[in-house]
Amino acid sequence: MARFDREIPPGGEGKITLRVNVAGYQGKVSKGATVYCDDPENPRLRLSLSARVVPHVAVRPSDSVFFRGPAKALKPGVVELESRNERWTITGLENGLSGKVDVAVEPVEEGHLYRLVITNLVEKGNYSGVITCRTDHPKKPEIRVHVRGMIEGVVGVRPTSVVVGRLKAGLPVRPGRLLVVSNLDSPFTITRLDYDQALLEVIRNPLPDRPGYSLELRPRLASVAQGTQRHTTLTIETDVEAGERHVVNVFVVNR
Repeated sequence: MARFDREIPPGGEGKITLRVNVAGYQGKVSKGATVYCDDPENPRLRLSLSARVVPHVAVRPSDSVFFRGPAKALKPGVVELESRNERWTITGLENGLSGKVDVAVEPVEEGHLYRLVITNLVEKGNYSGVITCRTDHPKKPEIRVHVRGMIEGVVGVRPTSVVVGRLKAGLPVRPGRLLVVSNLDSPFTITRLDYDQALLEVIRNPLPDRPGYSLELRPRLASVAQGTQRHTTLTIETDVEAGERHVVNVFVVNR
């Protein structure tokens, strides 16, 4: 938010007041503002502001935990909560992902520093949610930690959604690329690729440096009316996951 003197007499002085909302920030913060005026020699002036925000409770390394990979290989996520300006304690814990993750509170320095240890419980699948810590800190009664999981089996497919085609009139047609990899670094074979051949051409190439494949998705725009898009899927099966199917959403665009 900015306030400023709109008119400054020749040789006079004016005041510009800038207010920055740093709620939700911690650490170094840099902001800027541009001043426009009718001074023919300096019609534009750039102002820079920097500050180091010390939160009421520091959350390290961040307020987000992300699990990705096979369940057996995932280590617990650790988040530290620290406040030096007040003695405080965690009075309650709400696990919005009960059954998917386990949360334990470990006092590192009672009254100042606590550790959250978050452990994945899911064998396979995706989830997203929030863990809420209730505290007796007078200025930080609630701390939210966001948790997301993409738990894969022996084989992982990345990404699970892709856009291909002509995204804007006049641009070249853009293909897509998928990686099908072994999370255990073990050789495997793709036994089946199921997709709409009227919309896609799929080219399979082995990865040069690890077990797995690169799939190039080339759109066939003759089947997509100009100005529209079509949704289809690509299903992948391998010889190490009997009965398991990896489904990728594909959006074929023709602008």
